[in-house]
Amino acid sequence: MRKLNMVEAVCLVAGAGIGGGVMALPYLAAETGLLPAVSVMLLAYAVTVILHIMVAELSIRTNYSSELLTVFSKHLFNGRSILRGGFYALMAVTLVCNLAAYITGAGDILADLLGIPLAAAQILFFVCAAAVVFLGLKRVATNEAVTLSVMLAILIFLVASTVALPSRRPLEAMSWEPSPLLAVYGMAMFSLSSLFAVPQAASGLQGNKKRLKTAVAAGLLINLVVMAGITYAVLISSDPVTEVAIIGWAAALGGPTRVFGSLFIALAMLGTFWSISLQLSDMTKEYFRVGRILAWVAATAPSLLLALLPVSGFLGLMQIAGGATAVVIACMAVPAYRAAVRGADGLLLGNIGKSRILCGSIIIMYLLMAIASTVT
Repeated sequence: MRKLNMVEAVCLVAGAGIGGGVMALPYLAAETGLLPAVSVMLLAYAVTVILHIMVAELSIRTNYSSELLTVFSKHLFNGRSILRGGFYALMAVTLVCNLAAYITGAGDILADLLGIPLAAAQILFFVCAAAVVFLGLKRVATNEAVTLSVMLAILIFLVASTVALPSRRPLEAMSWEPSPLLAVYGMAMFSLSSLFAVPQAASGLQGNKKRLKTAVAAGLLINLVVMAGITYAVLISSDPVTEVAIIGWAAALGGPTRVFGSLFIALAMLGTFWSISLQLSDMTKEYFRVGRILAWVAATAPSLLLALLPVSGFLGLMQIAGGATAVVIACMAVPAYRAAVRGADGLLLGNIGKSRILCGSIIIMYLLMAIASTVT
């Protein structure tokens, strides 16, 4: 595997997080108003940066492993096969739900844009996404850099077009009611999550801890700006705010902006699909000791089958995936980190990284995310 440069690492982290969740946030933020929603997003960013740097530390202390199965096997499971198998099963369910959510969301958008049947649109997205994953980490990172550049250019254009609308909607009154804020927090945490890209970035930036920290913080900051920008633009334009926000947003803008909006979210879901399906493929290869092609098929095909079944809506799949991810992080990543850094020096977080209070707080915030994912 060739090493990643700084731009590729930042884009890998950012691209893995800018997915379907950013288009679910405005629907939830419409219940709270802009300021409370952005305040919650800032809290989610701070919590997520700390956790992701912990995951980067774990990768460093597992010989820069790019997948979490090896990381947890060393620092948490101590070679116990039953725990290793249980972790793989939980992660497989989590990631397949993630991937199915992106296929579902992108399929809705492509079907509306191209005027083709929903199933055909979902299959089209799947084929385009899975083909890049087959080529490996370096190619995924390179494509993330290209797609992220296009996405940011599109977003700037869309936000500017929204601000220029002659009939903008007034922002709703602020609400600090706990239940809507909790829903926003849960989706913001999920939207910021680049858990599976961080070990990949660490593997690609071997030997440069400073660059790794910068890549994590900068990549997640890009996600935060995108989340806040989209939420603001949708709240002042879309009436009503649709569950997949780009549908109502594009309708409000009209004209060719509908095409640009659809392209943005399709690319966003594409980037996230690449990162998490590559993670599942690598874990499958490691767990079953199978070849790369078989691992790739096993990691990608089930998500298409799930997306084609009428089992849940877009937001439902997002909440299922978000809740499962929270449990994995809170119950496994932080304890593994504590075991890995015990007695160690030169941590990415410095001496505060050994603080029990800090680690306990992160667990609590991710358990809160799991609770938030159940809010309807």
